[in-house]
Amino acid sequence: MVYFVGAGPGDPELITVKGKALLDMADTVIYAGSLVNPELLSYTKPSVRIYDSARMTLEEVLEKIREEEERGGVSVRLHTGDPSLYGAIDEQMRELEKLGIPYTLVPGVSSFSAAAAALKLEYTPAAVSQTLILSRVEGRTLVPEREKLAALAEHHASMVLFLSAGMTAKVKEQLLLGGLSGDTPAAIVYKASWPDEQKVLCTVETLDLAAEIHGIHKTALLLIGDFLKGGKEKSRLYASDFSTGYREGTDRSGISVCAFTDRGEETALALSRALCASYTRIRGNLGEWTEKHFRERRALLFVGAAGIAVRAIAPFVRSKTLDPAVLCMDEEGQFVLPILSGHLGGANELARKIASLTGASAVITTASDRRGIFSCDSWAKKQNLHLLNPEKIVDLQSALLRGETIWVACPFEIRGNVPKGLRLTRSGDDPKGERCGGFGMVIDIYQSACRDMALHLVPQIVTLGIGCRKGTEPEAIEKAFQSFLEETGIREESIFRIATIDLKKEEEGLLRFARRHHLPLAFFSASDLEAVPGSFEESAFVREVTGAGNVCERAAAAGSGGALIIRKHRYEGVTMAASCALPNLSWPDLGEGQEEERDPRD
Repeated sequence: MVYFVGAGPGDPELITVKGKALLDMADTVIYAGSLVNPELLSYTKPSVRIYDSARMTLEEVLEKIREEEERGGVSVRLHTGDPSLYGAIDEQMRELEKLGIPYTLVPGVSSFSAAAAALKLEYTPAAVSQTLILSRVEGRTLVPEREKLAALAEHHASMVLFLSAGMTAKVKEQLLLGGLSGDTPAAIVYKASWPDEQKVLCTVETLDLAAEIHGIHKTALLLIGDFLKGGKEKSRLYASDFSTGYREGTDRSGISVCAFTDRGEETALALSRALCASYTRIRGNLGEWTEKHFRERRALLFVGAAGIAVRAIAPFVRSKTLDPAVLCMDEEGQFVLPILSGHLGGANELARKIASLTGASAVITTASDRRGIFSCDSWAKKQNLHLLNPEKIVDLQSALLRGETIWVACPFEIRGNVPKGLRLTRSGDDPKGERCGGFGMVIDIYQSACRDMALHLVPQIVTLGIGCRKGTEPEAIEKAFQSFLEETGIREESIFRIATIDLKKEEEGLLRFARRHHLPLAFFSASDLEAVPGSFEESAFVREVTGAGNVCERAAAAGSGGALIIRKHRYEGVTMAASCALPNLSWPDLGEGQEEERDPRD
């Protein structure tokens, strides 16, 4: 009997329990000596016959297996990682079938899994990527035309390239040809999980340079994609309102449905099933149910008279930025009406969804939707833009409804055609504020001179890099932070993450500061920080203490994967810097006939 066993990526403890047991019972072990850690051979018995296949031909491997089979023994063919990936096992299995020798496969931990573990990253973070491509660049082994890197790069999915570390220039060329930008994050992971493991962060543009500088030309994986920046959104799997076969959520979708009458109950039950929502038949106090669900759910759907629904929610209405979506449907299920938070809360969109599911008519009353006019608040929500002064929404929407043109000042690229009624400028605020005369929108991470005249939308794309002395109190970090914001003009709302060196994992002052501002912390090792490409202000003292010549600047760059926009600022016991990734913005498709309109002065 022959067992093809995955040895894991290198660490001898990462072989499976079954794989280790098979090594212990094997009479012959043929291992891939060029890649398999020889320490794994210590799991074998003293009498085992061991052969290194790196020095053997296929015929010689098969001969040793045949000899062991004639003795009635067990052969283990030990491959690196998981044998199903670039293990050349297909040709071996075909030959064993010809010889009538039985075999089985035992999977192992692949090096691409070990590489992600080394970088403390997920290949499929929510809202970033849900697809992982495992491939290689074409070398002596040909690659089908449809699988050339340029073709695969067009998907913009997470990507791991095997057997390509010696051809990084070709990899770079193909990725750029496929449409990836030069600043797309990349990483080189050399001998993942081995004692001499190396991790080099770079970009597609600097991939070949990074490999050359670090002398890595083999036994390494190339990782490509925005997943290297980390995720911003939470998945639904562990959300409190998400039900699984093993855990009942408080609600499956954040939507609560209620009915007041027996006739309405049938409609409400059907709706709750279609929406995977919770359902309640109101037999007592409607106010108590409304108060609880108004606070805890993202949407409420009343089945019954609209007047009853309006009176029920009236005591709890706060503002359009805080209120959930509220809808009402008649008992027969013929009409569904959004009555609160049509745009920011998503009530209009939910009404359309319900109409498509049930055949009901969605009664949308907001003027911008009825007339196909751009909706500032709805667009901001879909683009993950923070509304700094939502009270300006009414002014802007009223201007658009009157047929007026509003200015949009944005330094970032926004894909698609500018909607009718908007005029785009990327040059920022006019010194005299002329661009913001009348009504306008400013989309930026910095303070705006037009704050009082325009709706300010803030993309959450900035990573704040922090370095601090051991034992620094949270008050000292807070004081430094406020000074940093004032000196640089960065909006606090633009910051979505704090990054620092892993030596600060137990730094209570920093942890408390992060919790106070509800910002996640990303930690990087000294070697991770040193591998970040770019020019940084280095300190011999900081290098001696931490192992990295600069913490705040390098951590900021590592955390965002984008450009360093604010260099080191020094405060008492604290340093801060900021890096910015480009936002992914696009205009809505409001139908044909939209022409992009720009400021002629740009």
